Amino acid sequence: MKNKTALIKVYLRNAGGAGFEYIINAKTSAELNAKAREHLGQIAMGGYRHCTKGLLEWFPPHWIDKVKITGDVSTNYPDWPSGT
Repeated sequence: MKNKTALIKVYLRNAGGAGFEYIINAKTSAELNAKAREHLGQIAMGGYRHCTKGLLEWFPPHWIDKVKITGDVSTNYPDWPSGT
C-alpha cells in the first residue's frame, strides 16, 4: 500500500512575506488526517519553528497569517468560500 502524503505550508505575516513548507506522511488516510490536524493545532497554538543548519527560528502565533495543507487529506466537514 502506498503511503499517503500532504504538504503543509505556513505563511507568515512579516515584512518579507516568508513562507515555509514541509511534507508529512502516513500509512492510511485516517492516520494522515489525524497528523494534519495535530500539526495545524500545534502551529496555531504555539507558533512555527524553522530549523536549518545551526539555526533555529521561532515565529510566535501572531506572526502566522495562514496554514494550508494540500494532498491526501480530507474532512467530514467540507466547506467552500463564498461572497456576498
